[in-house]
Amino acid sequence: MEEDLSNRKLKKKNKAKEKYEMPDSTRNIIFNILAFICIIIMAIAITPKSMQNDTFYNIKCGEYLVQNGIFNQTEDPFSWHDLSYTWPHWLFDILIYLLYAACGNFWKTGIYIATMIFTAILGLSMYKLCLQMTKNNKVVSFLATLCALYVIKPYVAARAQLITFILFIWEVYFIEKLLETNKKRYGFGILGITFLVVQLHCAVFPMIFVFAAPYVVEYLFVVLVDLNLDEKLFRLGVRILKKFTNSKEKLEKLDNLIDKSLKNEESKKIKREKQRKNPYKVITSKNKAVITLIIFLVIALLIGFINPMGTGAFTYTYKIYQGNTTGSINEHLPLTLADNKAYAIMLSVIIISLVLFDVKVRLSDLFMLGGTIFLSFKARRQVSLVVIMGMPILAKIIAGFFEKYDQKLCDIIKKLATSFVGIILTVWVVTLISQDIYKGKERQDYISTDSYPVDATEWLISYMEDNNISKDELHLYNEYNYGSYLLFEGIPVFIDSRCDLYTPEFGSKDDIFTDALDVPSLNSNYETIFEKYDVRYVMLDCDSSVNNNLHDDSNYDLLYDDGNFAIYKRLNAE
Repeated sequence: MEEDLSNRKLKKKNKAKEKYEMPDSTRNIIFNILAFICIIIMAIAITPKSMQNDTFYNIKCGEYLVQNGIFNQTEDPFSWHDLSYTWPHWLFDILIYLLYAACGNFWKTGIYIATMIFTAILGLSMYKLCLQMTKNNKVVSFLATLCALYVIKPYVAARAQLITFILFIWEVYFIEKLLETNKKRYGFGILGITFLVVQLHCAVFPMIFVFAAPYVVEYLFVVLVDLNLDEKLFRLGVRILKKFTNSKEKLEKLDNLIDKSLKNEESKKIKREKQRKNPYKVITSKNKAVITLIIFLVIALLIGFINPMGTGAFTYTYKIYQGNTTGSINEHLPLTLADNKAYAIMLSVIIISLVLFDVKVRLSDLFMLGGTIFLSFKARRQVSLVVIMGMPILAKIIAGFFEKYDQKLCDIIKKLATSFVGIILTVWVVTLISQDIYKGKERQDYISTDSYPVDATEWLISYMEDNNISKDELHLYNEYNYGSYLLFEGIPVFIDSRCDLYTPEFGSKDDIFTDALDVPSLNSNYETIFEKYDVRYVMLDCDSSVNNNLHDDSNYDLLYDDGNFAIYKRLNAE
């Protein structure tokens, strides 16, 4: 009797507990809202306040295209070298100019806020892809997204690549959904992504196919293995021998060899099917939806022609890597792990997880990781690709580990995080970390006077007006790092960060890029280069090696010096 009474009380207590227990669907909604809030906070923290080189010329290019149209624009209007120019990110240029124009005097704040918004979209898109990869493991996806944002923060800027990061994430999401469901609408999503990439930043158009390649290569690999070419070639050889054999005894032996080969092929087929159902480490599959993916990729290839650059989307990247700009621009240089500790840690975690965790990994995921990691070591800018593609795969591996060894741990964490105290604590911790990342940005200028000749440009414009010097007559030499700012202020430039424009691969008759870099590095005689291009005025960073030389050169008259930048007049250019 006492035992029955105790059981009834326990059941009554459990029913009361279940009555007030939060439904799992509600908990998931709360966790998603919590994740969105924390991701947005982190996105705001990692967004840089200072403007970047590309932003200046993007605005000016957009202004020119709005005023003159996007078609039949083949001449560069901003340098004084009479160069031809195509517009590799014409749509982004127009969009950022329209934002600039709409914000008026507050354009810097407007672009800063817009960059925050797109960074937040990047984070939320990453969270969505992680959920897809981890089969809706919200805890692991949330933590992976925060880590991804932290690692990718050096690559966040108000430039076209920020939007293409988002588009690449959605491309992979659509590929995953297409292979999972074989629904054509995801294929059309891939085509939409492709069209936007071509218009926004056609230089990265080939990456559409790089990110799709792991899925296609895995399928082709499995198809090739299933062909059993070794056995087929062996039987072909035996049949050829039969044609040259008259001996009945030898013919019987050859027939036996053919029968044995057929049995071996069937045996291998059965063995492979068993291994694919329960692989040791690497999962391979012959998903027929890949054929649908290939069809959409062929159509995507044709979309590359739908842009003002014509065939530029197919040749742009190739031309860049054929030139010499990649050996001189920081983001194109090979990666040094010591200079990017956050990425080094992420890479270590990926390798350790692959080696030590008893979790099965898709062959396509290994191809994706291997390919993007290889690209990152070739050029440090590609670290961003490892983050946006590698972190969801890492999240998938970690989620698989928890699923195998402790399925309830993530549920317990989710339950704690969605309690009142848990929500406050989670937001507080993320805010604390974000505050540390953001620290010092509130004191930064939108345009750094140490990096850009803000005062020097204002003085130069005034000097030109006072001395009736037209823009065509100026012939100013400037260094690479701040050419975009001069361009933005309406000064015709010797060079700016549109590095491809100034190389022979893109139509320049002289290697202006190399000549421009040789002046401050003293690799060549500056006077020879200035005479070659008929340079009449020179603007230099005061820390530049050649600045001291010009200061002591009687052929150069120092007109302006603010401690950061100096302007000289070349006297024999008269």
